[in-house]
Amino acid sequence: MGNFQQQEQIELIIIQAHSESFTDEEKVIYDDFIAETGVENPAKMTAATVDVFIRYLNSCEASNEFVANVINRLAQLAPAHIMTKILLSDNDGDGVPLYQELQLGTKATVFNTPSEIAAAQQKQYQFFPIRNSDIEL
Repeated sequence: MGNFQQQEQIELIIIQAHSESFTDEEKVIYDDFIAETGVENPAKMTAATVDVFIRYLNSCEASNEFVANVINRLAQLAPAHIMTKILLSDNDGDGVPLYQELQLGTKATVFNTPSEIAAAQQKQYQFFPIRNSDIEL
């Protein structure tokens, strides 16, 4: 995927995250997790705090669903350029950026083999049968 397409995807993710509606209880859970990563004020995150956040995320055993919710919550609070850096990060070193890991459903914090990634991509883009052209209307 080209840089322009990646940037477009990132922008859509950030826009969608801003429309995500969390309950007050969910906000507390995700905000507490963000604070545990060492990020005291998401609105003032720097490249250094992004690196700390990514390392913490990589060391945790959170499910993709939880990671996605943390990312959505963080996107509501952090600057777009910071979110871009996080979403383009490759936490597990498998060559797939975080945003794609979350889209594919592959574990964002575990190295996935090329065959696992290909299988996830195949599953995501399953073939949908075309209407039978022999059917008379």
